[in-house]
Amino acid sequence: MILSTFFKKKALGKICVSLTASICLCLCVLVSTAIAAGPSVANVGVATKGNYVVMDAILTGGIEGKILEAIESGVPMTITFQIELRKQNSFWVDPLVRANEISHTVQFDSLKKVYRFSEVGKNVKRKIITRKKDRYQKLMQTLKNIPIAPIYQLDPGEKYYVRVKAEFEIDRFWFPFNYLFFFVPFNDYETSWSQTSPLTLDLEQAASTEAFNKKSKEGRGLNHVIRSFNQ
Repeated sequence: MILSTFFKKKALGKICVSLTASICLCLCVLVSTAIAAGPSVANVGVATKGNYVVMDAILTGGIEGKILEAIESGVPMTITFQIELRKQNSFWVDPLVRANEISHTVQFDSLKKVYRFSEVGKNVKRKIITRKKDRYQKLMQTLKNIPIAPIYQLDPGEKYYVRVKAEFEIDRFWFPFNYLFFFVPFNDYETSWSQTSPLTLDLEQAASTEAFNKKSKEGRGLNHVIRSFNQ
């Protein structure tokens, strides 16, 4: 009887160990799959608005799978976009002209059944509440008219480019992610850099030299003064 009980406990122990190992493996596979999905930043565009150089971009493959499930469970999620304007230099490291960091955060309010979205960065601040899933997802993944630098900081004739990458972060202390990420070394991941082709100020399109005047309050005819070169 004692021997039979011993073997039963031993068999049960093996089952528990096997089950735990299987759960750990599944959790790691889920996270690895989410990371391997390869979110990326696409359609990076540059234009001018008023006296500022602004940029647009779209994040693809970012909000899906387990991340989407986490948001629906009320877990706060943040996507931080790192944006840089650099001057092209053939002989040395491309110097940084200006940078901006834009954070998109969303959290589902389960009581009111709404998604609370916020966008915060340099010269950027807005909050939106929506009940539509497709709208909050579009807001989270879209950069529109994000200011990068005053036009006067760009030298006519010189070549520049804008590059951007996105970093994802989910609050690791929310259930079940406090357990999920116990088995992996991190809970956030990022895209690679995406950048535009070389850009320059097109003097022929600039209707006024006020576009390059630091003291000017309003630029005129500045909608098309940025010209792109194919690499």
